[in-house]
Amino acid sequence: MSPLPEEFKQRCLEAALDLLWRQWCSLGVAGHAPPAESSRIIDPEALLLATTHMGRHDPRLFDECLDWLRKHGSLIHIQRLKTLHADTGLGDSAVLAAMADWLVTEGRQSKWRAIARGKPGAASPQPLFDGPAAKKPDPVFLRHGLLREQVNLRGMSRAPNPTLPPNLLLTLRALIGVGARAEVILCLATGPAVHAAELARLTGYRSRTMQLLLQEMALSGHVLSQETPPRPAGSTGRGSSRRYHLAPEDWAFLTGGKPLPRWMPWPPLWSIVQGVLDTFIQPADHAKHPAILSARLREILTGQGQELAAAGLLPLLDLRSAAPGAELLATLAQRLPQALGQL
Repeated sequence: MSPLPEEFKQRCLEAALDLLWRQWCSLGVAGHAPPAESSRIIDPEALLLATTHMGRHDPRLFDECLDWLRKHGSLIHIQRLKTLHADTGLGDSAVLAAMADWLVTEGRQSKWRAIARGKPGAASPQPLFDGPAAKKPDPVFLRHGLLREQVNLRGMSRAPNPTLPPNLLLTLRALIGVGARAEVILCLATGPAVHAAELARLTGYRSRTMQLLLQEMALSGHVLSQETPPRPAGSTGRGSSRRYHLAPEDWAFLTGGKPLPRWMPWPPLWSIVQGVLDTFIQPADHAKHPAILSARLREILTGQGQELAAAGLLPLLDLRSAAPGAELLATLAQRLPQALGQL
């Protein structure tokens, strides 16, 4: 039997919030979630964007995240955050702008100013969270058309633990600086040799930027490159470009000699979860027919298919592209929450 839309949505939301808690707690947010999966590196920008959307269903998670950003927001790559948001649509623009504005105004972090200059808030402010209306709205969030009680943080966030494998990206940023080099090193050291364009897609940067950066990093002798064999005579199409890779053993010091965790492109997964939640009914909506829901879900999955394959998540979801609507809904309702629970 196909699940009811609201049941499906609730299961996905609970699984997504659980994963958000586990990853944020790994980075140092105050909470009691179990540690994040040690075999995969956390993407802090994708995590923050997902929180601007799904965190609206959990005010405590939202504020603990804001508390962490107030202390350690310097480790966030602002330009990458903007690029991921613009290119993937992941996250809520108004919420992201409000959080950035609060970090500038109250957290005294000027680096967030570029994101804080979001679009003017709606003429009729909307509640940021579910539940009762705010009695004393926070003025910063109100500027962005969002109603919430005045922010009152606990100040219990901790710095990212450098010994936890999922925190490796922030550990490397703390060591060499916030920039694309940290992502390049970890992606190349934990995966196969890739073209510059593919590396840009995996890490969330522009292809031209990545090409220039790789050429510069190759001068170090640590970023290695290889030419693909020439095409046979008479073949058509453009030849493949240079592939880049790193020797993992050169970077084993980051984990005390233990195997490096795997780089994972998190944005496509979070985008699927966001799309699924947005597809299902909101409280004021009328129920949608399963055929309409499944068509929309099929569109979301198709759009992220290449990225899902790159992340190794297709076997976890085990979806048949040609499955009837009822089967697709039932399979996705079972597999998506399970997949999130394993990550």
